[in-house]
Amino acid sequence: MLPDHCAIAGAILGSLGGFYYLYETLLGRAQPNRITWLLWGIFPLVIFAAQRAQGVQGISWASFAAGFMPLLIFAASFFNKKAYWKSEPRDYYLMAAAIIGIILWAMTSKPNLALLLSLVADVLASIPTLIKSYRHPHSESWIAYAVSALGFGLSLLSIQAHTFESTTFVAYVFILNASLAVLASRRRMPKQPISFFR
Repeated sequence: MLPDHCAIAGAILGSLGGFYYLYETLLGRAQPNRITWLLWGIFPLVIFAAQRAQGVQGISWASFAAGFMPLLIFAASFFNKKAYWKSEPRDYYLMAAAIIGIILWAMTSKPNLALLLSLVADVLASIPTLIKSYRHPHSESWIAYAVSALGFGLSLLSIQAHTFESTTFVAYVFILNASLAVLASRRRMPKQPISFFR
């Protein structure tokens, strides 16, 4: 177990991954799905507010970092035409389902239920980008996701007392970023020539 202040360091490192994705978006090398990134910005900030309401301190800043950078990336996608990625009808259905999750969150006064509903909404928001990373890995930045996974992994290791409100979201963001890094990195793997001889 790492010291509690490492949660802040992890949040900063996670943000560096976001800054790298922002950089690649401005250059047009990364093409973010705007629906995913907009919702990725909103939901973690909801979770941040719920965590702070329960007295969660250091680790809550990882949630803040997870929400702030996506909003910047969403905005940056409008500055370069090469960064545009056309959304599919499926993306809008998932966005609607995710928004319903947030509405349900707003109707409850139970913080842990709010965290759960926000997490479900975030998973729904992530599906379009997971599919895009699998089908079009060249449109994503595996380095950005890998750096973010490292940062949130550091935050996860610094949790002093594992409770639902302090652990669940950080663990999820770590797994999500690691998965996206693996999917997007496949564009770097050279294709092996087919040989009929061994």
